[in-house]
Amino acid sequence: MYDLRIVVEEVRGFCDMPMRPGDWCELRGSRLYIPEGRYFCMWALQSVLPLLPVKQRRTLEENDWVPRTFRVACPDPDGMVILRIDQIDPRGDSVHGGAAEHVRTADVGGEGKLQGAEESAAVPGPGSGGSPPARLLVDRRVCSGCRSCELACSLRHEGAFVPSLSRVWVRKDEPAGVDEPVVCRQCGVARCVQVCPCGALSRDPRTGAVLVDAGLCVRCGDCARACPFGAIRIHPDTALPLICDLCEGDPACVARCVTGALRYGRPGDTARMAPAGAPAPAGEGEGRDA
Repeated sequence: MYDLRIVVEEVRGFCDMPMRPGDWCELRGSRLYIPEGRYFCMWALQSVLPLLPVKQRRTLEENDWVPRTFRVACPDPDGMVILRIDQIDPRGDSVHGGAAEHVRTADVGGEGKLQGAEESAAVPGPGSGGSPPARLLVDRRVCSGCRSCELACSLRHEGAFVPSLSRVWVRKDEPAGVDEPVVCRQCGVARCVQVCPCGALSRDPRTGAVLVDAGLCVRCGDCARACPFGAIRIHPDTALPLICDLCEGDPACVARCVTGALRYGRPGDTARMAPAGAPAPAGEGEGRDA
């Protein structure tokens, strides 16, 4: 039987944990091993579990799909975490897709350090000072569509009530009667930061928010096109990207939201509800945050 290594190959969206490219665990025999001081998300792991027993065995059938299948997606559609299953033969070489990569188990570090743009795009995680940073959380079930969040954001950043210049905006589906705030997800590995050709986007080391350097930005709009959630808009006058900076950790939109549709915190954390005395969302704890 093969031993297996499960590797986070790519994070295309936001991973709440957060998992990072290069994170891994190994299945040796029937035992799961995780590098000391690290962790592996159970939700991501459960997506590969059904494949692991069969991937441990050598398959000789020519038409079998198992030897050609080694990538699995985490079931969270917002996370878009891509996992790779590597087979480790008895010599210690890592094999997947039928081709040996000659990666010795003992030679691969546990951190899976990111390089270049991916490193700067990565949100601070447990390996860099504790739990994942807080972000904007959305409960669209209680959004009234009042758009006060847009007014508060534009006033904070532009000095005027101009909803089209807000970093958060409400998507309205009138036939369905649904209002949904669209917010920056502060993605685990931010694609907007990755695609920026001039290094104008960076992470706030304290809040993890994506910041725009107007002096470096060339106004190409690549970041807006790369955002998988459509959360980045372009300023009509300056052509700069409008990206949520979390108001330095005190979001104006959250303070103005009277229904609790917008919160600032970590998924499952109800400590920072907005505003004091506001009614709690119906069915708090049910459903999922955006």
